[in-house]
Amino acid sequence: MNKKKNYNLIVYSLFVSLFILGTLTFRDYGIGIDDKFHRYSGLYWLNYLLSFTNFDGLQEIVKLKLLETSDHTLPSIDDWKFYGIFFDVPAAILELIFKLDNPKDYYELRHYLNFLFYFVGCIYFYKILNLRFDKFITFFGTCFFILSPRIYGDGFYNMKDIVFLTFFVISYYYCFKCFINFNIKNLILLAIFSAISIETRILGLSIPLSFLSFYLFTVLAKPSEIKILYKTFAYLFFTLIFVVLFWPYLWSAPFENFLVLIKSSQNFILSTYVFFNGEYFNNDYLPYSYVPLWILMTTPVLHILMFFIGITYGLKRLYFRLINIEKNQFSYDLWRGVKEKYDLFILLNFLVFFLLIILLNIRLFTAWKHLYFLNFYLVYIAVLGLNIIYIWSKKLKKKIILSISLIFISLFIVFEMIKYHPYQGLYFNTFVPKNFKNKFEIDYLALSARHFFDKIFELEKNDNKIHIANASWTPLIRTLDIYSENEKQKIKLVGQNYGTAKYIYSNNISEVDKRHNNKYDIPKDFIKLYEYKIDGLLLYTVYKKKL
Repeated sequence: MNKKKNYNLIVYSLFVSLFILGTLTFRDYGIGIDDKFHRYSGLYWLNYLLSFTNFDGLQEIVKLKLLETSDHTLPSIDDWKFYGIFFDVPAAILELIFKLDNPKDYYELRHYLNFLFYFVGCIYFYKILNLRFDKFITFFGTCFFILSPRIYGDGFYNMKDIVFLTFFVISYYYCFKCFINFNIKNLILLAIFSAISIETRILGLSIPLSFLSFYLFTVLAKPSEIKILYKTFAYLFFTLIFVVLFWPYLWSAPFENFLVLIKSSQNFILSTYVFFNGEYFNNDYLPYSYVPLWILMTTPVLHILMFFIGITYGLKRLYFRLINIEKNQFSYDLWRGVKEKYDLFILLNFLVFFLLIILLNIRLFTAWKHLYFLNFYLVYIAVLGLNIIYIWSKKLKKKIILSISLIFISLFIVFEMIKYHPYQGLYFNTFVPKNFKNKFEIDYLALSARHFFDKIFELEKNDNKIHIANASWTPLIRTLDIYSENEKQKIKLVGQNYGTAKYIYSNNISEVDKRHNNKYDIPKDFIKLYEYKIDGLLLYTVYKKKL
């Protein structure tokens, strides 16, 4: 009993520490270029929802905020109506409740809300592991998930991919619960979170599709399971109902709008050039190494090592299950017990996703940010690998050595995350040489722009107008929003009109091939004034006009 209490205390301490840490540090993170769009989207859909009510006064306030938010750098919301509302609308409502009119306040509120979504995702990942592994593996496996630096960093400002990852994890938890007991409660909860996942990112469609496909595997393994066919159809039916119910984009024309969404899904990601391994590529024709190399470079080495052990073990086990299927039998034993069923479900989904992404040459940029949901699979398979090591250590009576090693390595990753703070979302692991890191696009969201403006205000303490040019695709005006009116009045952004500028900002983000387009070339009458680096990683450079 004491052991159970001690374990629960350790787990509670882990999550309480994470919560306190996020609460104390959420203001440290830069304002990314997506923050303003998500605020705009939330106000747009809140205005739409209010049009069905009698809250006319409230709707007028929202309309005024919409007018204030709009600027020339934002895409038309009419072209991006398909984004989900489960983050943006609650954030807009909270902005109204707390009467936030200062941009710094309402953007930081969104960052804290983003963290809370990420925090809930961590809890549900723990709950998934708790269904499958013993306490030792569940605890350290949860640490693996939390100590994924890029995911942790984005957990404060990535309002699409991290929110989707959270609902993705919750959906898989209820998938696992349905594997144990496909009752009405689990069925409805799975349908709800599947629908929210689909509404958040269209990739959420993989959840009902994979669940249905795996049900067919279940019938092959145990033909008597065909009796739950009606429950499977009930799940699909309720998922469809909840998708339409939760997604205002579909309300006017559910079937037609959904077809438009599917047909235009490739255009969700901007067509542009990306800087990858020292070269510029059009992201319609990325090299096959794009996703694997990014994952290898930006995932802690411990996770990668355990992942390869886990996937090797999983594939080997599946191979032997397949070759041992007896001929002329109607029962196929692809797994032994529900725990192996979990593992196979994760393994097959990961392989299908990974191979499709590589072979179909999906349009991507900003590293593997759009694929952060894959981290759920990567860490789960890594935990499976850790479980193999754990079983081996117990047989050899070396469990204490494994425990000490895991604690030491985890503390090292924590140290690395502290070193990168507040740019954990730009993390590279220790095996990546410092001079190699800068052969890739780094700060696409322009999180470092906040640091840049702080530096400029530190350098320019007089009241003179400061003309700043931008040798980057980054819309700096969105970051400037968070500063006071007096500070904003001091800054004049002049785009690529370098001749009128005193300073030039460059974060090496370009929508053109800089080898053949001189749009962002630094003029010869400017000198390098300042570089901001973390662990050899160049976030931005400031140039100043020669006197």
